[in-house]
Formats: sequence, C-alpha cells, structure tokens
Amino acid sequence: MSLLNIDRQYSLLHIAGREYRVRYSMNALLCLEATYKPLTDILQTSFILWTAEDVLQLTRAALCSCDENKEAVSRRDFAAVSPTLSELGETIQPQDLLLLRVELMSAILDSMPSTASAETNETPVKAFHEGHQRALFCDVMGRSESEYWNSTNREIAQRIDCYLEINGEKETANLVQTFDDD
Repeated sequence: MSLLNIDRQYSLLHIAGREYRVRYSMNALLCLEATYKPLTDILQTSFILWTAEDVLQLTRAALCSCDENKEAVSRRDFAAVSPTLSELGETIQPQDLLLLRVELMSAILDSMPSTASAETNETPVKAFHEGHQRALFCDVMGRSESEYWNSTNREIAQRIDCYLEINGEKETANLVQTFDDD
C-alpha cells in the first residue's frame, strides 16, 4: 500500500435504468481521441449544446473505466469496449440526453485538477503537455505506466504536486485553522 493515498473518485452515469461508476482516466481520454475527437474540442461547446454523437462518444469513453472493459482497453482495442456506440444509441432515449449531459459534465469536472482558490491562495499544478506529464509521472517519479493510464488528470496532478513539494520545487500549502468564537 502506498503511503501517498489518493482516492480514486468515480462518478455515476444512469443509462436505461442502470447505474455505471465511471471516471475519465487517461485511458478514457485516449479512447475518445482515437475514436472521435479530443475532449478539449468537445468542451469548446456548452454541455447543454452537445450533440447526440458527442454524448454517445463521451459515454463510451467513460465506460472504458468499467471492469468489463479493462482487457480491451489494456490492448487499446477501443472497438471492443462495450456497450458499442450502436447499442448505446439504441439504449439512450432523447428524453435522457439532458440528464446524461449533466452527469457527463460532472464526471469530466471530477477528473480535472482543482483550480486555484482565491481564499487559500493555492497554486494549481503547472499544466503539462501530456507527453511531459507522462514522462514526469513515470520516468522521473517512478510510477507505473498502468497507474498513469488508469489515473485521472486530477489524480496525476495531485501526485505531481506532492512530488514537487517533497523535492522543494513548490511551496507547501499553508494550513489555516479557524475557530468558532461561539
């Protein structure tokens, strides 16, 4: 067990009466980019205006984190991820799109690094190009490729943040203790 315990956060998607625990790991982002388009391109449009195709592709990419898709994803056989796009298209009804868009956006936000807070004066982890991020995470920090690809950007950023603090390349966040005067 690692001394640096970063909890894996899952989000819920509701599809045709079923509940799926999903996360936008680096595997999910790779699937999306390989089979459709990069997440950054999709996020240029408000989630309310995402097309049915956007919703299907985002849903399928999120499902890469499900246990039944682990083997296909490890082989990078994204065509074998289930359910297929056509199965999702048959399952997801037009009236379900709004809730699914909200759940997808929530899952995406849950996977992203936290932003700087004006109250705490917290500095976010410097944004890295994916190649540099992977090199720092795996080659410099000694974390495994598998851990990298199964982690979200938020988890990777937290680990990098801790690494930079430990190596004196980033100031430790100040802890503020508040008291209730009642």
